[in-house]
Amino acid sequence: MNTVRMVLADDHVVLRVGLKSFFEEQADPKIQVVGEAGSGADAIALVEKYQPDFLLLDLSMPEMGGLEATIELRRRNSQVKILILTQFTETIYLRRVLEAGVNGYILKSARGEELLSAIRAIVAGGTYIEPSMASGLVSRAFEHRKESLPGSTEEAFSRLTPREKQVLKLIAEGASNKEIANSLALSVKTVMTHRLNLMDKVGIHNRSKLIQFSIQVGLVQIPLAESQS
Repeated sequence: MNTVRMVLADDHVVLRVGLKSFFEEQADPKIQVVGEAGSGADAIALVEKYQPDFLLLDLSMPEMGGLEATIELRRRNSQVKILILTQFTETIYLRRVLEAGVNGYILKSARGEELLSAIRAIVAGGTYIEPSMASGLVSRAFEHRKESLPGSTEEAFSRLTPREKQVLKLIAEGASNKEIANSLALSVKTVMTHRLNLMDKVGIHNRSKLIQFSIQVGLVQIPLAESQS
């Protein structure tokens, strides 16, 4: 794995110093911290300046938090991979940042190896969801399924073409339109057309619910935490 160029964004200096020291000791992946930010606005400025591969972003910061920063970065078409590092365990925060376009969500209570696993998964093109919160996301997906007509989810999925299913899987795994285009040897415009078509067919128009739908039909799986000895 090539060196991952990262911006750290957290308003607690001590935490940033600790994380930077931890990352500098790693070999898999090898991580280079190219900038540190104490607010969402500073994080945006550093991403614009250094064009890093990865942004480790705190959800709650003064003036502009992680959610607002993510929305602004995606509005600017930034392709930086974003992992939210937070103490908030409520599923509503997870859903909102997924809708905004983050690639992962992990708690500050996670062990170092768990944080590295999240980074590896996201750098490889996947989505990482805090295992302790994954069940809540899945539960909401199945609650939605129960409220639907019998077989409606499978019927909607069956209406998708093979290419649309490929695009849906990559969307659920956190890939951007450009990344999907490169993966499938398509133009970005074609990917956007497939994306709009599949959203219309399944009746879902935001990323969080597309992930839930993909889980329901078995197209993607949420990584589970390894059992601890």
